[in-house]
Amino acid sequence: MILGEDCLGWVRAAGFHPVVADDGDVHLRSQKQPSTGYFIRRRGLERFELTQDDEDAPSERGLLFVAEVDVLEHYLVGHFADDIREDLDLPLLEQPWRSADLADGYDLTAAERGYRTLRRVGGVPVAAAPDDSLSLLALVPLSHYLGWSIRDLKQSFLSPAGSPLMRQGRYSRP
Repeated sequence: MILGEDCLGWVRAAGFHPVVADDGDVHLRSQKQPSTGYFIRRRGLERFELTQDDEDAPSERGLLFVAEVDVLEHYLVGHFADDIREDLDLPLLEQPWRSADLADGYDLTAAERGYRTLRRVGGVPVAAAPDDSLSLLALVPLSHYLGWSIRDLKQSFLSPAGSPLMRQGRYSRP
């Protein structure tokens, strides 16, 4: 299995069931909306692609490319947080997503060939997401998630105020 137990538990709590194919790809099937799912596929030795499959759409939609599984796990914890917060009747957690809100130690490229890349300062790519604007919704929060452990992220998304990740509507530092 590509994902660790901490991440898998969170995915299950959000109502998704992981199914591993013979080739190692993972399908996260929704228990609530059977027409929606996600696929995690290897795209090289340590690279992964996350796509969303919705039977109302003509094809899968690319969401994220990552250079390490740890980055994917951090993203998935944040991605499924709204589903879990909704189930628990917690308020929507507003997370800043403008390029100016990027975490220290990271930068973003301009969109190239339809993708924007999150890099560690020094040019090391971390993740890439499609679309000039929508990519900011994925990559800016991800830059902050990576500073926290999966455990602390989960604690943040279970907290009404989003603590310790969020403090007074802004990202805080570990």
